[in-house]
Amino acid sequence: MKAGGGKAKGGEFERQICKKLSLWVSNNLQDDLFWRSAMSGGRATIRRKKGKETASGHGDITAVTPEGNKLTDYFVIECKSYKSLGFDSHLYNKGPLAGIWDKLKNETPKGKKPILILKENCRPILIGLSFNCPGLVCLAVYWSNLHLYNLEHILLLDFSTFTTFMDGA
Repeated sequence: MKAGGGKAKGGEFERQICKKLSLWVSNNLQDDLFWRSAMSGGRATIRRKKGKETASGHGDITAVTPEGNKLTDYFVIECKSYKSLGFDSHLYNKGPLAGIWDKLKNETPKGKKPILILKENCRPILIGLSFNCPGLVCLAVYWSNLHLYNLEHILLLDFSTFTTFMDGA
């Protein structure tokens, strides 16, 4: 990738995830329930630094229809696409993944849970959750309560089944 192309790469990844999540939540009926949030969640960050609460707009993905609120009312979704995420370094709370996850957890408003959707070059898309999904193969659990799954496996679940896992967390 040419220098400076990371922003375009990240934006394209977020659009791809918006479509996947829309199809999942709508049971393959709509591909437009979600879109990239303003400033990729930056608005909420700026307001928090000023001591102000923000009702929505946390994370990279936001609902643009009422149906999408089934997900965004309970989760803050962050998307990251990297050449290398340093999974081995995360075991020691180092590297980009550790910082991304810690920041997301700290910035997730009370009452919501973080979702981290990750793409490493030439690898499947992963989803990081703060809870376990029984019956699915968890690829890794890190000490900072990050459970990693293949995103495609999560998307095969009925959305209501997924929310029951969250309820037990």
